[in-house]
Amino acid sequence: MKDGNHRNEAAGVILNVDDHEPARYARRRVLEQAGFVVFDGSRGEDALRLIEEVHPDLILLDVHLPDRNGLEVCRHIKSDRRLSSTIVIQISASATSGSQAAEAMENGADAYLTEPVDNDVLVATVRAFIRLRTAERRLAESNIALKQANSRLASLNQALRRSNDDLEHFASVASHDLQEPLRAVTTLTQVLERQLEAKLDRGERQLMHTIVESAQRMSSLVRDILSYSRAASDTRNFGHLPLNDSVDWAMDNLQEVIRSSAASVEVETLPAIWGDRIQLGQLFQNLISNAIKYAAPGVPPQIRIRAEACEDEEWVIGVHDNGVGIPEAHVDRVFAPFTRLHGREVPGTGIGLALCRRIVEGHGGRIWVESQVGAGSTFRFTLRAASASVAAVAAEA
Repeated sequence: MKDGNHRNEAAGVILNVDDHEPARYARRRVLEQAGFVVFDGSRGEDALRLIEEVHPDLILLDVHLPDRNGLEVCRHIKSDRRLSSTIVIQISASATSGSQAAEAMENGADAYLTEPVDNDVLVATVRAFIRLRTAERRLAESNIALKQANSRLASLNQALRRSNDDLEHFASVASHDLQEPLRAVTTLTQVLERQLEAKLDRGERQLMHTIVESAQRMSSLVRDILSYSRAASDTRNFGHLPLNDSVDWAMDNLQEVIRSSAASVEVETLPAIWGDRIQLGQLFQNLISNAIKYAAPGVPPQIRIRAEACEDEEWVIGVHDNGVGIPEAHVDRVFAPFTRLHGREVPGTGIGLALCRRIVEGHGGRIWVESQVGAGSTFRFTLRAASASVAAVAAEA
C-alpha cells in the first residue's frame, strides 16, 4: 500500500479493492504503469476506511468480498452525501450475468466490468471516468463560484438601488428647497423693478434683468438635474410601446417652437419597443429642440426621424437635422453633463444630451452622434424590440 502523502492529483487516485491477491496485484501494476496512484484493500471495511483517508477519484470494487458484499459497500458509499460523487466500478470474475450487472448498477455503481478485463480497456475506462469526475468537479466549483458571484452581485445591486433611491430623494428635496428661494429672488426683483421703475437708470434696469434671468436659469438647471437623476432609475412604467407615441408626445410639447422656427419634422413609422413613453418622449423632445436651437442661420430646420432593424432584436433610431453640425473634436464630449459648445448665446443648461444618454442607457441601449460642420448631425440610439423584451421578462418570471 502506498503512502497517502504521495498522492498525485494530476494522475488520479484509485482505490483497488479485491480479496484475490494476484488479481489485485496485477491490476495495481497496470494502473501504476499508466500513471495512477493506487491504494489496495482486500475487504469491504478496507474500502470504507480508505475512502475516508485518501479520498480516491475512483474505486475498483470486487463484488464478492470476505466480510461484506461489494454491492452493499457500493450502496453505502453512494448513500453518503460526502462520498456519493466518488466513481465506483464494480468488478467480478464470477458474477458475470446481465442481471448481476444490472443489480450492481441499481445499487449505484457507475460501471460494471467482468474478469478477465483487457489491460488497455481497464486503463481507458478508468481514464474516461477520471476525466468525467474532473469535469464534474470543475463544474461544481464553477457553480459554487457563480452562486457566490451572483450573491455578491445581488448585494451590490441592492446597495445600488438604495443609493439611487437616496440620490433621487435628495435631488427631489434639494430641487424643492432650491426652487423656493429662486422663485422668491425672481418675484421680489420684479416687484422691486416695478416699484422703482421711475427712479432706475438704464444700467440699473439691466442689472435687475440680469438678476431675474440668472435666477430663472438656475431654476431651469435645478429642474434638469432632477430629471437627470430620475431618468435611469425609474422602470415602473416600462412596457410595450409604439415609439411614434413618444414622438407625438414630444411634438405636442414643441408645437410653438416648431411653428415659430418654421421647422419641418418628418417622422417615419417607428417600431414597437419596450420602454417608458414619457422618458422616451423627453429623449425625442431634447433631440428635436436641439436640432432647432442649432439650426444654420437663415435656414429653416429640417428634421427626419427613422428606424432601422439590426441584429439581436434591436432597432437603431436616427434623428437627422440640417443644422450647423458639431466639430469632430467635440463629438465625444456632447453627452457629458453641463457641456455647452456654444456658450450663453444658445439657451440651455448643458443637461439635455446627458439626459438623452441616461434615458437610452436606462433602456439598455447606446447613443452616439455622427456630424459634420455645416452638414448637420444624426443622433442614433438603439432600443430593444418589444418582442425580445417581452420574452426576456417572461423568462425572468
